[in-house]
Amino acid sequence: MNECRATDARLLMNPYILAAWRGLRFDRVWDMHVHLLGNGRSDSGIYLDPAFEGGWSPSSRLRHTFFRNAACVTGDEKRMDEEVMARLTQLADAMPPGAKLVLLAFDYTYDESGRKRPDLTTFSIPDAYARRVAKANPDRFEWICSVHPYREDAVQALTQAKAGGARAVKWLPPTMGIDLANPKCGPFYDALVRLDLPLLVHMGEEQAVPGAGRHDLANPLQVRKPLDRGVRVIVAHCASLGKSPDLDSHSNDDVPNFALFSRLMSERRYEGRLFGDISAITQANRKGIVPQLLAKVRDWEGRLLNGSDYPLPGVMPVFSLDQLVGEGLLDPMTVPLLRELRQTNAILFDFVLKRSLSHNGVKFPNSVFETRDFFEKQRSSRAPTGNDPGSRT
Repeated sequence: MNECRATDARLLMNPYILAAWRGLRFDRVWDMHVHLLGNGRSDSGIYLDPAFEGGWSPSSRLRHTFFRNAACVTGDEKRMDEEVMARLTQLADAMPPGAKLVLLAFDYTYDESGRKRPDLTTFSIPDAYARRVAKANPDRFEWICSVHPYREDAVQALTQAKAGGARAVKWLPPTMGIDLANPKCGPFYDALVRLDLPLLVHMGEEQAVPGAGRHDLANPLQVRKPLDRGVRVIVAHCASLGKSPDLDSHSNDDVPNFALFSRLMSERRYEGRLFGDISAITQANRKGIVPQLLAKVRDWEGRLLNGSDYPLPGVMPVFSLDQLVGEGLLDPMTVPLLRELRQTNAILFDFVLKRSLSHNGVKFPNSVFETRDFFEKQRSSRAPTGNDPGSRT
């Protein structure tokens, strides 16, 4: 279990931590994948499925316990929302001035009729709450909205979120029940282009948040739908978990999701529009992904973005530093520091770990961590037409 100790100021002067920050412009470093948690007992508007919170099954009880521990929440249910934000603020304040965390809202599941489905929703973090907590501490936080495209007010809600400072839109299709090919998404995609908001979308297998349980909606090749409408798309975790049918092949055989994502990244027409975030790639269940990504960093220059997927770096069984050392990706000399960081600052642990990774002399470049540049850069590629000449390679 995570001991949730306070970050010792002396620890921040450790040579490995100082080396991790070296060469970076602190005010450009945004951790662009940080989940908000809570139970809604305050005025936050957060929704938490009673079956998940109450632990009606051993798996949900275990998952809920680990999430609470990772976010350093005590047993006081009435103060859970406040404790989550207090801990996040503490973690953020341990970073150099100017560095920020980008907080994620998370919408309810909706069905195709546009009806809200709490019965298929594990948790929901309202846009209004994510905006409020980010605006309360603008030196440390930005925010990303979450609007389900099947909502009748989807475009209106998206427009309001943009006006409120949202930096992108977050979707988790298997959990939220979003089919990227559904015609209902078309007007939403067009609004994303008009508002110049990128889409952060989880593709690949989802294990943490059951929700609607639509694993068939996690095929990375489906992101062609928003891409072909001109949307800038960030594929969370680089689709690094599980397999999906190869929709480009007559055989329709299952192929690793990372391979399907890599195929899309190789298509020239998507340069400037398709990106991947490297959150969760160091988890033990993604063994072998880090070397493949490091082999691609030159070809994918400027298209990889760092996020921690907090609170998951604080879920102790999810990571294995020994496994990374065994793969030749991590200097064993850094392990004692990283273990200490996990018990004090899970976000800093994730950052220093990724800055320490190396394969065949290749490390993740500074641009991967200076993600503010991506969010402040205006969309440069034009929206495609029906006869877009972009070619596949």
